[in-house]
Amino acid sequence: MTRREEIIRELARESRSIDELARLFQCSRREILEDLKHVQRSLRARGKRLFALPPVCKSCGEAINIKRVKNIKRCPKCRSSNVAPARFIIKRG
Repeated sequence: MTRREEIIRELARESRSIDELARLFQCSRREILEDLKHVQRSLRARGKRLFALPPVCKSCGEAINIKRVKNIKRCPKCRSSNVAPARFIIKRG
C-alpha cells in the first residue's frame, strides 16, 4: 500500500494535522502537503472529499478559512504565529 493510500485510510478514520501525519509516516511536512494535494484531487473520482477543519489563532480567536491544502503559519488578522494547525478529514460528499 502506498503512503497516499495509507493517508486516505487514516483520514477516513479520524482528523489529523499535517504535523501528526508527518510523524506517523516519518517524512517531512512538505511531502505530506504534496500528498494531501494529490489525495484531494484523486478523491473526487471516488465521490469523497478532503475537508479541512480551519486553523484557529490562539491569540485573537479568529478561525482562518482555507480552501486549498496549505500550512498556515500566521494569522491574517493579527499576524500572530500562535496558530493551531488545520486538521484534515475525509468524508463522503
